Amino acid sequence: MYDQEKAAQDERHFREMLFTKIEIQQNTMRDIGREIHDNVGQRLTLAAMYIYQLEYEQKETSTGQRISMVGNIISESMDELRSLSKSLTNTNAEKWELEELVDNECSRVNALNICKVTYSFNTKDIHADATMKSFIHRIIQEFFQNSLKHARCKQIELAFVNDATGLWVELRDDGVGFDINTYSESNAHGIGLSNMKKRAEFLGINFLLESDKGKGTKVKLLIPADKLNTSLHAAV
Repeated sequence: MYDQEKAAQDERHFREMLFTKIEIQQNTMRDIGREIHDNVGQRLTLAAMYIYQLEYEQKETSTGQRISMVGNIISESMDELRSLSKSLTNTNAEKWELEELVDNECSRVNALNICKVTYSFNTKDIHADATMKSFIHRIIQEFFQNSLKHARCKQIELAFVNDATGLWVELRDDGVGFDINTYSESNAHGIGLSNMKKRAEFLGINFLLESDKGKGTKVKLLIPADKLNTSLHAAV
């Protein structure tokens, strides 16, 4: 009984430490997001105003065209910064539905023109609290980042199926894949997958990884119905 109680205490301590770490990370990302929006974004806005003013005043056609190109680059950078800022602050998880979060993330990746991202939902009637939506969102971001950096893929597909057992999520890319038997969490590719696994395990999400060389990578998640509205504090 003593050993069991000690093991339970150790488990509670581990979860409390993990919760603290995640909370610190989320607060840090919110601060970074706000700094990007309030500081860098404002400076780029001012730079764009100066550029467009120069374009208006410039009489030489070729120079005006170059100024216009610089202005367009700044405008595109501002759009990317706004998207990144929204992603980092993550306040949208509280007011947006899961499909809206997924749509926004897929649009951000598609704008890079590196690969095509598509998604499907079997129903719009998915009720999940902000914590669960945030965790699912972060896992999707991690999968996208891993695929874009390492998989050299042309297509990423997401499928969401909600039924009586819970929410099934499948993430798939058509990249180079890897040998699952030699998979290591210590390398750059493995760290991203390990982060997804840890996030899933923290809230009791079933996590399955499948991959093979030349056949892409697939991640399957099952969020049981009774876990969809489990708050982070309750999980701890």
